[in-house]
Amino acid sequence: MERNQLTDSSCPHLASGIRNNQTLRTLDLSHNNLEGPHFRDLMEALITSQIEELHLMNNDLTDRSCPHLASGIRNNQTLRTLNLSENNLEGPHFSDLMEALTTSRIEELHSCPHLASGIRNNQTLRTLNLSGNNLGGPHFSDLMEALTTSRIEELQLDNNHLTDSSCPHLASGIRNNQTLRTLSLSGNNLGGPHFRDLMETLTTSQIEQLDLSHNHLTDSSYPHLASGIRNNQTLRTLNLSKNNLKGPHFRDLMEALPTSRIEELQ
Repeated sequence: MERNQLTDSSCPHLASGIRNNQTLRTLDLSHNNLEGPHFRDLMEALITSQIEELHLMNNDLTDRSCPHLASGIRNNQTLRTLNLSENNLEGPHFSDLMEALTTSRIEELHSCPHLASGIRNNQTLRTLNLSGNNLGGPHFSDLMEALTTSRIEELQLDNNHLTDSSCPHLASGIRNNQTLRTLSLSGNNLGGPHFRDLMETLTTSQIEQLDLSHNHLTDSSYPHLASGIRNNQTLRTLNLSKNNLKGPHFRDLMEALPTSRIEELQ
């Protein structure tokens, strides 16, 4: 039901349909405009539903929706995937949502930034997609610190305006997390002297898939890439496409490949 110009006034009707249906497993309401007082009805219906996958992307939801979202999530035992991306949930009630997340059974969350508290105390979340936000800033370190105590296996941080200065924080989060298997950093700007920190951490991580495409990496990144690959025993897939890696140090990367366990290189 995405892109149907549904509004807050549609929520009671949606709620009625959901409440009386025990077979519905996936509900996609993306790209509508559900913000308003009746959004509460929809979230109350979620509590008794059997829905496993709920998409609320780009619905003009605000901080006022967070208590209702929190109630729906907290009391639902079937929901595993929740997409809240491209909303504007930041505000005083956002903490309600994060508190509910810690006791939910959600395994896959597509959401907004400022999630450190929810991640830190959640032991079921396995996939976190924060792509397309603007995470490059002073609080990025909080998110990476929370990663160290989470059980996240897949983290997507594409197109987040992350720069070279983010690499030490990324390195810290990866170094102390033993569950992360897939890390996507595509569409950022990680080229610089601190890229070395990220590659040094790669050597002791359990990461199997790493996407560094479109990151303004240059020839000077090759020695660090080579070191990370050479000393990592788990990495199977590496994406370096859409960078500018041509230069004299390309040889370093090629020499590291035979001793790596990489099966797919892009």
